Amino acid sequence: MANKCGDFLHRFLARTGACTAWELFVEVGMIFRFFFIGAFLACCLSSAWAVDVYIVAGQSNGWRMSHLAGAEGKGPAVHYFGMNCVSEPDSAVLKTLPDLGQGAMGYGLAKALRDASGQEIVFVQYCRCGAPVSAQTANSWFPGEDPANGKTFDGGLFPKFEKYLQSARAQVEEKGLTWEVKGLIWHQGESDVASDPAVYERNLRHVFAKFRSLLGSQLPIAAGHIRDLGEKQKRVNATIDKLAAEDSLLVAVPLDGVTYEPDGKDGTPNVHIDRPGCHILGAKLAAGLGSLNQ
Repeated sequence: MANKCGDFLHRFLARTGACTAWELFVEVGMIFRFFFIGAFLACCLSSAWAVDVYIVAGQSNGWRMSHLAGAEGKGPAVHYFGMNCVSEPDSAVLKTLPDLGQGAMGYGLAKALRDASGQEIVFVQYCRCGAPVSAQTANSWFPGEDPANGKTFDGGLFPKFEKYLQSARAQVEEKGLTWEVKGLIWHQGESDVASDPAVYERNLRHVFAKFRSLLGSQLPIAAGHIRDLGEKQKRVNATIDKLAAEDSLLVAVPLDGVTYEPDGKDGTPNVHIDRPGCHILGAKLAAGLGSLNQ
């Protein structure tokens, strides 16, 4: 045993160039100092660049509540992926906003999420105007008759959404940031007011399950109500409420205090939420999501 230890010491001294016990002590000390400094710096850098990722999906009001503009300021910064409301992109474009412009409709939601995180965030928008969940079209969130068992619909938004997320994640990680999805904001339903209630419920269940298959089984989801203009809209909101009552990681958010764009000249009610209303509902949705993350 003593010979083995001696041989090891001899080889170590030969490799390090140390000849005496004091020189060996100095060499080992330097190694440990470099190790601890490296570990300390790695820890600091890791903490400094850990950011929360939030995703907004749905249709036109979701797009409104997630449309951001930048501003000069103290930040923290928001790493933003936006899109045109009448497009179905499969690749994302990153804009790092030093601070949030208060005139943008998405200011209320993004600010509340950033405040909750207390640091920089990643904010991903994927909202297609007029997108239903109950139609097999290119602009639909319809995920398929039974996605969990392989009966998927590959002609709609989900395949493009998945590629969009891959593109966004790659760009985030290229900046040295982490990718940890903290929650999904969902606002949709105006395009399904004429859908069969049972079909809408089934499809919306599949939609939320599909998001969790892509983003994590424990994904928190905050889903906003649509404007109540009669029985059809009430059925959509009742479906959201029913699913939330059955799902501890889903919260339904009502529209109390939310305001809308002016009605049409012919008196047609406007379903689109105006800028102050977007700020109000955005903050409510962020609070709802926060209640699930506690």
